[in-house]
Amino acid sequence: MSKITIASPHGFCFGINRAINLAKEAAQKYKENIYFLGELVHNQHVVNWLETELKIKTVQSLDLIPDGSVVIIRAHGASPTTFAHAKEKDLIIVDASCPLVLKSHQKVKELSIKNTKTLFLCNSISHDETIGIVGENPSMITPITIKDIFSLNVTDPQNYVLITQTTLSTLETKEALDFIKNKYPQITIIPHICQATTDRQNAIIQLTKTCTLIIIVGSPTSANSNSLLQVAQSLGVTSYIIDSALEIDKKWFIGHQNIGISSGASTPESVLEEVIQKIN
Repeated sequence: MSKITIASPHGFCFGINRAINLAKEAAQKYKENIYFLGELVHNQHVVNWLETELKIKTVQSLDLIPDGSVVIIRAHGASPTTFAHAKEKDLIIVDASCPLVLKSHQKVKELSIKNTKTLFLCNSISHDETIGIVGENPSMITPITIKDIFSLNVTDPQNYVLITQTTLSTLETKEALDFIKNKYPQITIIPHICQATTDRQNAIIQLTKTCTLIIIVGSPTSANSNSLLQVAQSLGVTSYIIDSALEIDKKWFIGHQNIGISSGASTPESVLEEVIQKIN
């Protein structure tokens, strides 16, 4: 019989719990219509629950929100332009941005004041966190993906500071930063991968020592969930990411006696439990 090991820690992180609690408080406090600007978190199970239980509608643009309504800023943060537009529409703003993401915003603001060029190392230049942080000063902040960092060419590295997205793969990031340190020792590097991300990835690293198959329960749009997958795969362990128990394929488990399971920082515990039950 196969043995299943659950990663510890896994699931909701501090920032996600905080965002969900702020949404609950807003639903109780305000009589005005309430809207999420984009998905509060990158997990459709959570988004559906919030919309159904709290009656909060998700929209992708402030222009779709009537003036005077309540807008909840997603956990990934938003650009200063977004906040300014919300104020112009006389919206009540509930900022559910993760404090660690806000810390990155504050750092790039400080660098912009000093006219320091910033590289923002990310998974995707279209990720919500990237858009928000680059929006602090688009003329001074350049997003670059981990995939593209190895072809980076700058003529004045001494004038650059590199900051990382909070949910990157720690192993991939180390490789990328080692490359930059070697190629451009003059670039100042400020890692901003959050502790919750690091802890969850370290738990995956531990699983790869005993497990031959690892299942990550998380949304395909979730950066931190995909980073968990990347860590497991980079260590040579067969790994899959699934959004729900419905996506499980029995063929995956043939020949595997030790199975590891973890879930992304925005994945509800109930979804993880359904996956475990299905696998059993």
